[in-house]
Amino acid sequence: MILIASLVVGLLFACGVRMVLERELVRVACGTVLITNSSVLLILAGSFPERGEALSVRPGWPVTDPVLQSLALTAIVIGFAVSALLLTLVHRTQRAHGSLRTDRLVEAELKRAHAVEKEEGP
Repeated sequence: MILIASLVVGLLFACGVRMVLERELVRVACGTVLITNSSVLLILAGSFPERGEALSVRPGWPVTDPVLQSLALTAIVIGFAVSALLLTLVHRTQRAHGSLRTDRLVEAELKRAHAVEKEEGP
């Protein structure tokens, strides 16, 4: 079971890194979400029943570590907040520049800086 969880976490993380390296901002945001979800799965994989026994539990029943579950819940909440912030920034960038491709955003910012430089003059 640990091997399967490790492979899934590795695959999700690799897909997330690949998406973060794309030129479109929506894919960057989705890649960040995938990396966050892979980290949550990694934390949960550490709390499988093979970890040990808890106090006052029936013998033979599987138990999990509640500390790791609370860390996973915290990671989910933080990941949700970061995802909401990233998607808001992507939306505002689309409205301000009309594009989500990073190469076009760089060109637009260079044109804007050049126009401001012309206005100020020597």
